[in-house]
Amino acid sequence: MKLLHRFVISSLLPLLALTGCSGKPKEDNSKQTITINITSDPQTLDPRKVRSLNDVNLMGMFMEGLTRIDNHDAVQLALAERIDTSNDLTTYTIQLREAYWSNGDPITAQDFAYTWKKTLSPQFNAPNANLLYVIKNAKEVKDGKLPASLLGIETPNPRTLVVKLNHPVPYFSQLMSNPASFPVNAKVDSENPNWAEQPSSYVCSGPFKPVTWKHQSLLEAEKNVLYWDRHVVSLTDIKMIMVSEETGFHMFENKELHWEGSPFSTIPVDAISSLSQNKTMNIQPNLGTMWIRINTIHPIFQSKKVRRALGISVDREAITTHVTQGGQIPATGILPPSICLKDEPYFKDGQREEAKALFEEGLAELGLSRESLPEVKLTYVAADRPHRVAQALQSQWSEALDMKVSLEAIERKVYFERISRKDYTLSIGSWIGDVEDPLTFLEVFKTKDVGTNNTNWENACYTDLLETSNLCTTTESRKEMLSQSEQIIIDEMPVIPIFYYTMLYVKAPELHNAFLTSTGKIEFKWAYLGKK
Repeated sequence: MKLLHRFVISSLLPLLALTGCSGKPKEDNSKQTITINITSDPQTLDPRKVRSLNDVNLMGMFMEGLTRIDNHDAVQLALAERIDTSNDLTTYTIQLREAYWSNGDPITAQDFAYTWKKTLSPQFNAPNANLLYVIKNAKEVKDGKLPASLLGIETPNPRTLVVKLNHPVPYFSQLMSNPASFPVNAKVDSENPNWAEQPSSYVCSGPFKPVTWKHQSLLEAEKNVLYWDRHVVSLTDIKMIMVSEETGFHMFENKELHWEGSPFSTIPVDAISSLSQNKTMNIQPNLGTMWIRINTIHPIFQSKKVRRALGISVDREAITTHVTQGGQIPATGILPPSICLKDEPYFKDGQREEAKALFEEGLAELGLSRESLPEVKLTYVAADRPHRVAQALQSQWSEALDMKVSLEAIERKVYFERISRKDYTLSIGSWIGDVEDPLTFLEVFKTKDVGTNNTNWENACYTDLLETSNLCTTTESRKEMLSQSEQIIIDEMPVIPIFYYTMLYVKAPELHNAFLTSTGKIEFKWAYLGKK
């Protein structure tokens, strides 16, 4: 067995590992309550079912994985006390620490096995189940081709979990910090499948637990006194209100909120300039891309020429400079700069003349005229920034392609339900990487039945390239395979990249050690209120 050395350091020197996060004396047991705005009701508090970034962030408060990401974007051990790997890097033997669920039950290897097998059962709706496909036979189990008993998981004893992978996975330790890999209490879930719907039945493993949930209004959490690392948790309560971004920002200005902006909301565009001048706004790069999803079975968008025409006609520089104004970078590829595969862009921004020619060719091949064009609607979450972006796109496509696009702003929960059903034509969406690896973006589109794809697009060559990349023995050969994959997406454009995200937020000066990771996850585990 080969030991993961950075995990040894984390497990032997936990105080040293937390030096950058923990500065408040542990003997101070005073009431520490913060208030934040999460803008809307969670779709779910079940880690297996979360899809939106908002809900993913709530899981970071309420649930714990084998690992957790710290304020340096480094992997720390969480429920795992020690992780060993085989020499071929395909078998992980994980020793769990002594830890308990919020109801007092011990957290066991069997909880992990039960959760992962249920997530991967064909009947269970888990949007991010594909993140577990790195486990041996996982996809075949999800597809109903193999029984769950053949999944690459073993539980020799309650504190030992053995995970066998299909191939070496460089980002496996990061993946274990994602909610898709979090365990649920097997006994509770088997007795009450609806345990996550209300605080009274909610059983969790994270630093905080929900105590009040007033739908569309308020979600309150308190410190989980049975959390394994409770001694570093200083906040006693987190009050999460649900108001519009504009209302939330005004409340922050009135000192009624301790944090406003990413990841739960956006800073009002009209406030960005003054905040930047006053140096009170925080801007942080994010491993995320804003894009337009295209339903490729829509009559007009069955043509990749039409799709590409829409894509290359967009003036991204104008959108990031005059519309979003938050330091976003125009996107001419799927992958954000920190994990990009090539230096030069895949296409030039704002190619209106070429786009117009492509558009005409595409319509001719479809046998359509401008007079016979079916309705095209752009759907997005009803909020200030997506509305402004939608208006800009509507105007640009009208000017460049003489194409009329109507706008549809809908409530967040309805939006995700519609996208999941593929009930849309065009939609403003995004993807925030789960780990610092190109596959976290590219596998979204691996096949059309992947729960996060929702475009009805797939390409056999694209799928083969991703599969081949898993077999590459060198970094350069893997990079080449993945670069070819991204080129196929750009050529066929089931999604149109618009810009790479930045995270904008403001926080109260008395709040310390709260931070955002590069994948857009907020962390309050080490946070505290006090003088600087």
